[in-house]
Amino acid sequence: MKIFAIIQARKDSSRFPNKVLSQLCEFTALEHVIFRTLKCKLIDIIILATTDRKEDEEIARIGKKWGIEVFRGSKEPLTRFFEVAQIYKPEHIIRIKADCPALDPMLIDEAINSHIFKNAHYTTNTLQRTYPLGYDVEIFSYNALEWLYFNSHHPVEREHISFKFVNFCPFPINHIVLKMYKNNNLAHLRLTIDYKEDYKVMQILFDALYPKNPLFGLKEVKKFVETYSEVFKINSHIPPNAGILKDLAKVN
Repeated sequence: MKIFAIIQARKDSSRFPNKVLSQLCEFTALEHVIFRTLKCKLIDIIILATTDRKEDEEIARIGKKWGIEVFRGSKEPLTRFFEVAQIYKPEHIIRIKADCPALDPMLIDEAINSHIFKNAHYTTNTLQRTYPLGYDVEIFSYNALEWLYFNSHHPVEREHISFKFVNFCPFPINHIVLKMYKNNNLAHLRLTIDYKEDYKVMQILFDALYPKNPLFGLKEVKKFVETYSEVFKINSHIPPNAGILKDLAKVN
């Protein structure tokens, strides 16, 4: 059984240019993502999928520096994902976002176990949100990704790979729900880098937690939130789906 993780990364971003290369302590956001993905125990191969444009040379260099495979293809994320899948034919593909530097390797492994045990085609914690934004997990079977590629026609569906599944999914969805805390108060948090305000929050969070534990997880985040809740007011005005809403506005 082949389980691939594909890290999607490109330099340009209309909301916060060069966000994946923004610095957090000793590494860029992209490097933190690679570092944490490498800590997953159930992933067979990690591929950094970037574009074939000159401006993304730096992205490719970072992948090679960390010793992972680099694929360069279409600017369009869905096409790039499917290009990788067509070449390697993995049975299951984990989507990793390069703007989520606090992603949790243990959560990804737990999601993989659930996905395989339930023989699922699509596993996610994004549609019934109990985890913070930035702790997103999405796992596709090859068939599910192939279906998305051939049935996603709207530009936003091509840009946001699983957007089609929000309204229609031909496969049963395997939802991953946070059970760590009885009173979950983390789902509203933005622990991603999509806007400058997000970056400011992540700088503060990493400066506080990373030196003590480079692989800090939800327990440390929860404790930090309880002590410094005002930090998360910096980006609390940004809705979880702000990027999708902005992209929808462009084409409508």
